[in-house]
Amino acid sequence: MQPPAAPNRPSNHGKMSAGTVVLIGASIRAAAQSANRAGFRVLGIDHFGDVDTRQACQEFWILNEFQTNPELISRLRTFPHFVVGGLNPAHDLAGLLQPLPETAIPFPAKEPDSVPAPPPQKTNFDRWDDPDWLENLSKKCGLSFPSIFHSLIPNAEPPQTPGKRWLLKQKHSCGGLGVRWHTPAGPLESAETGPESAWGNLRTPSSKIVPNSENLTQNETSQARHQLFQQWVSGRPHGATLLCNGEACSLLGVCRSLFTHLGDLPFVYRGSFGPVSIPHTLRQRLQKLGLHITRETGHRGLLNIDLVITQSGKTFVLEVNPRWSGSSELIEGWMHDRIHISSLFGTMVEACNGAPMPDFKPDPDGPSHSVGSPWSSGPQYLKRIIFARQPFRFSQELLAFSTKPSNDSSYQSAFADLPAEGTWISAGEPICTLVSQIPRQTPSNSFCMNKEKGPMHQHRTFLRRLFESAHS
Repeated sequence: MQPPAAPNRPSNHGKMSAGTVVLIGASIRAAAQSANRAGFRVLGIDHFGDVDTRQACQEFWILNEFQTNPELISRLRTFPHFVVGGLNPAHDLAGLLQPLPETAIPFPAKEPDSVPAPPPQKTNFDRWDDPDWLENLSKKCGLSFPSIFHSLIPNAEPPQTPGKRWLLKQKHSCGGLGVRWHTPAGPLESAETGPESAWGNLRTPSSKIVPNSENLTQNETSQARHQLFQQWVSGRPHGATLLCNGEACSLLGVCRSLFTHLGDLPFVYRGSFGPVSIPHTLRQRLQKLGLHITRETGHRGLLNIDLVITQSGKTFVLEVNPRWSGSSELIEGWMHDRIHISSLFGTMVEACNGAPMPDFKPDPDGPSHSVGSPWSSGPQYLKRIIFARQPFRFSQELLAFSTKPSNDSSYQSAFADLPAEGTWISAGEPICTLVSQIPRQTPSNSFCMNKEKGPMHQHRTFLRRLFESAHS
């Protein structure tokens, strides 16, 4: 096993205002609102600039505009920053915000009556990007891992095996925007030997083929380096959220992940449902995996594990992401109801500062071996991103018409990620997000979908009304 990596914490260099943080990601709304509840002053950067996102930020910039403003980048380097959502590889803004070595100064002392800011961060990206490392840890914890094929030879393809399908995944993509079905170029040919063969060094379950650099252009090598093939696993996708402090971790909850098909993208993230109950054995294995990851990387903050649970109950780990995720606000809602934590972001910052892991025991009187505890009680939430089927101009009037009271008032829904008045929305782009709190009458698990049907119907009703009014 390799020695532990440097701690993965938010950057903090130079003089700073206590309680000021920079949040950066594709969409930062939920994290910014949570940071507000913890008393932070938020400087925000994301792709959309929705109304409620801007309201949660003291200052805000659109991601593309920020990237081309060197003076602003230099200014924000003096504040700690968190990547709270996926970033496209073309937007390496987290790297831009890393302070220059010659300008870094010691972390300032905490000011009286102020919200503590997190200490310096040094991220080992190589470890997070290594599927072999994650595969070894997953299997050590009793979890499965899909086959991986990775080659630096342009146009190399994984072996064609009957009954097996492959996904082509772009590294550092987010929200399913870098995942496509792999379409084989032709029938499988017999493997050749030697370094120029794409199959010569294939091993199960993963492969890394290194080409002769003299025969490849820089662009070809770069493209091959930033993608890999992963075996598709049939089952229900989930996301596990853990909190880490560099030495220990705590499993906060698991949510179902929901996807939709947009163009040639078959797995675009469209929301989450949960937290859901999972077997005690799986909780133990995820906790163990999180602990291994924490101690080998020194990670502090939220950790998300993407996984698939098959119908037989077998669990495959797909990837890990050390950041706030799309389901984090659902976990936060449940924690607020059950253990009275108002801000997951605030709890995360405490962990970044090395605070001991909170002892999350929402049902201390319940049997520890029971299936589904602790998430078999308390509220569940359904978060759904609404995508435009046709182009139209957004209006608050359309929104008001589309949210007329329904016959079922037991599902409490709220709108989020709202565009500005008059925003032109193209087909396939997100309009807004609907989040519904679902009353839980009976225990449910990940394969019991009855709880989703009511709010899903409510969401479909909203969508139908919205487009009827927008195109009438």
